[in-house]
Amino acid sequence: MRISSLVALMVAMVIGCGSSSEAEQQQAANDLAAALGAAVENAAAEGAAAAAAAEAPAGDVDLPRFGLKIAVPAGATVGDAIVGEGHMITAPGLVVTVQAPGSFSPENLEAAKEAAEMYSPTNVREETLADGFALTYENTGGMGTNYFVVVRRTLGDKTVMCETTAVSAEQQASALEACKSIHL
Repeated sequence: MRISSLVALMVAMVIGCGSSSEAEQQQAANDLAAALGAAVENAAAEGAAAAAAAEAPAGDVDLPRFGLKIAVPAGATVGDAIVGEGHMITAPGLVVTVQAPGSFSPENLEAAKEAAEMYSPTNVREETLADGFALTYENTGGMGTNYFVVVRRTLGDKTVMCETTAVSAEQQASALEACKSIHL
């Protein structure tokens, strides 16, 4: 239970106390104490999990859906992708998704550059990799500058897309480095 929910519950209990019996007031106080205790325990558990993630060393983490690894900064976590089958990797200064290519995924660098044209890209940087390609670019929209990373890699029999839209050049560079680090 969120703290704001607890405050609302406390206000409701205080307002309701004027017309409640002593037993009802005691039960309400007990319910509030239990809810507050649960909220404190949840906050402590969330804090401990965040601290443990922050202490995780930099280095390789598994991408179990693909049987691959990716080098990431300290504190990285690997979860499910928000959309589709794959992973979302988050760390301080890094957010990328790694997924199998979909029907709209560019198959080569030229197709990636063509797809980027809809964003009126600036600062386009392209790189041909031994096992694929990397493309980065920027665009400016209503929310400011966006920093795109599009990387396609084929490692053994696995082909993956590693992508992000970052909010800073530093995050873009971190994402590109991580995407290029994917290995068996």
